[in-house]
Amino acid sequence: MSSALKRMLLVNMACMGGSTFFIFLNAYLLTHDLQEYHVGLCEGGFWIISVILQPWLGPQLDKRGRMVFLRWGLLLLIAASLGYAFVPPHVQYIFPLRVLQGAGFALYLTSAWAWVSDHAPPEKMHAIFGYFGLAALGGSLIGPVAASLLRGPEAPYNDRYVFLAAACLFSVALLLVLTLRDAVRDVVQESGEGSSLWTLARRPNLRGPLVGSLSFGLAVGSLFAFAAAYLQSIGVGSVPALFVVLTLVAAAGRAFCGQLSARFGASLLVFPCLLSLALGAGGLGALQWAEHPSTAMVLAIGAAAGVGYGLVYPLLNALAYERLEANERGRGVSLVAACIDAGNATGAALAGAMAHKYGEGDMFLAMGILVALTAILSKVSDRPDPGSE
Repeated sequence: MSSALKRMLLVNMACMGGSTFFIFLNAYLLTHDLQEYHVGLCEGGFWIISVILQPWLGPQLDKRGRMVFLRWGLLLLIAASLGYAFVPPHVQYIFPLRVLQGAGFALYLTSAWAWVSDHAPPEKMHAIFGYFGLAALGGSLIGPVAASLLRGPEAPYNDRYVFLAAACLFSVALLLVLTLRDAVRDVVQESGEGSSLWTLARRPNLRGPLVGSLSFGLAVGSLFAFAAAYLQSIGVGSVPALFVVLTLVAAAGRAFCGQLSARFGASLLVFPCLLSLALGAGGLGALQWAEHPSTAMVLAIGAAAGVGYGLVYPLLNALAYERLEANERGRGVSLVAACIDAGNATGAALAGAMAHKYGEGDMFLAMGILVALTAILSKVSDRPDPGSE
């Protein structure tokens, strides 16, 4: 692996570590008199801005390269983190900050995956995608634990320290990014415009991955928006335990992503991994019937969700890599990201509305069913190119 790729792994670890510092953001907002539907609105704003950006971002990545968008994404993440630390926790301030944060995250993550696809040798593509995802999970493992320590064991929590620490991690990532360069410029100049984003979206060989991306977003949007606050509300003692186990299992999956893809094929693995996410969401909903939810139950749910969380994202990007030409991959990664973010926005907003009306337990049960149904749709609609797997 080249030194540039190793530095990008460190960038991803720092950026995802900073992002998971916000695992308690919604719990912080709910303790300051925001309602569940306010939180769902803010979560929806975080993801919907990516859906709006992606049709523009994909062609720009192929025309202008990846690095400029990586840098802008990290700058926006730093600005949003500082905003949370200093503005009052009211919806009129939090919503635009979530939109700003969502824009930064979309710019960073989409351009980062595109950059890695440019630098990954074809014969090592699955393994490097797995390592890149593994670096993200390394940061994600540190984030919830560090955030829990910084905010303190009991109310009033020191959430502003958490937001400042996140800004510091994003700044470290930005400094590392400044040492990297694009490798795509010559390819872009020779390739021209190519197929539009919507032309790519209509291709039969991308139909399954795009529906799978939507299903993945639905699961992740509801899980990360409400799981921490829900577990606190039903008396689970160690909320970070769910996310630590989820991250460890996901990390194991990403470490072996290359070997699993080589043996079974990426498209074959997506469906069972989506079902594991559905099982995790349903398991969270079932905790409402446990008088005293045990740590073992929480850990089992985190492990089930971790299988899907760890493998689905790199598998979807690998499918886009395999099924598109080199000059289309920036748009392909952007298209996958747009569908994931559309699912995240829908999942967060829908989960917020259902949690407000029916309670968070029933909401997680409903989301588990919805994720399972969309996973089935992804499987039956997949049309891989002959010989592409």
